[in-house]
Amino acid sequence: MNVEINFQDVPKGSNKKAKVTLAGSATNVEKAKTVINNIIMYNHDELTHPGEVHEELDIEPWAYRYLIGSKGSEMKHIQHNWKVKVNIPRETSANDKVIIVGEADQVERAKTYCEKLIWNAENNSKGRDKADGTTGDSWGDEEPEEEWMKGYMYKR
Repeated sequence: MNVEINFQDVPKGSNKKAKVTLAGSATNVEKAKTVINNIIMYNHDELTHPGEVHEELDIEPWAYRYLIGSKGSEMKHIQHNWKVKVNIPRETSANDKVIIVGEADQVERAKTYCEKLIWNAENNSKGRDKADGTTGDSWGDEEPEEEWMKGYMYKR
């Protein structure tokens, strides 16, 4: 592209904006701006990552833990199985959506899996509130009280 890029030094972890200067012909500088903005927003560009596409998922922040899984296990599973990169937004991210980057067919499959994962998290209750019909007396319905039982019954 024949464009020179200079970054201003910014301490790591700083939320301050850094000045970036681009030098070159006007058309090449515009191309470079587009590429840099795409990398910032989507973590890839066709020029730097040929053949890769991205999908954005609008997932609520409370559901990120289901995508990440215990110790990152779910995230590793998604990225390894479908050879994609999953980016979950942080406070400093330019894009506030979950982004999946990779080959088109693999991205679509990973997206479907992520959507199913979130749907299950929203619709499957666990613990005390679980309504599966197994709560109650496991011995079955009570029979009518007989005369011999009265001596063993506790009256309140």
